[in-house]
Amino acid sequence: MPPGRKPSPVRSRGLPAARAPGRPVSAEKRRLILRVATDTFLERGFVPTSMDLIARRAQVSKVTVYSHFKSKEALFGAIVDELVRRLLARLDRVAIADRPPDVALRHLGRLYLELALAASSLALHRFVVAETARFGGLGRVIYENGPVQLVGALSEFLRQQQSLSIADPRLAAEQFYGMVLGHAQLRLLLKARPARSVRAGIGASVDHAVAIFLRGVARPR
Repeated sequence: MPPGRKPSPVRSRGLPAARAPGRPVSAEKRRLILRVATDTFLERGFVPTSMDLIARRAQVSKVTVYSHFKSKEALFGAIVDELVRRLLARLDRVAIADRPPDVALRHLGRLYLELALAASSLALHRFVVAETARFGGLGRVIYENGPVQLVGALSEFLRQQQSLSIADPRLAAEQFYGMVLGHAQLRLLLKARPARSVRAGIGASVDHAVAIFLRGVARPR
């Protein structure tokens, strides 16, 4: 790094900042480290996972790991950002603005439930519950960058529907997602039902939730 020049860290959604290196680093190596670190954190937890272990599993030097991430906390913050971005990518691309409420809600509900029941989502959920007490702010960051965004987008859609009578669109959006989720995620988290049978019922669960929801918010004629 040239004399007098200081790195300018970039804050990652409220989590510790990743290093802004003084020389170019490999994007491919960064992706490799993130992938290996994600698997290791989800497998072992935050505290037992060390930068040494991540470097060994990724088959890179510890210097390489630190050239991308200044600390384990910064690496974990980047992982959270990546997991949330990847898990929400499908929903971000859903265009529901011009669809009738029943069509839009069925489409959105199915994508949401498929997302919630995905193996990667369940692993992240278990991890967050286990680690939130030890890693301050983790739960809040994921909540604000995940559920809050989903609820905000749906509440805006509901607010624009002239055929619906909804006093509190944000609360209605939260309750819609709750109806769609039902006990499906809980059954998988507790391993109370086989995953295949729970996922096979996604369509019927969503259709039932949409029918009840729309019946409750339909504008009187």
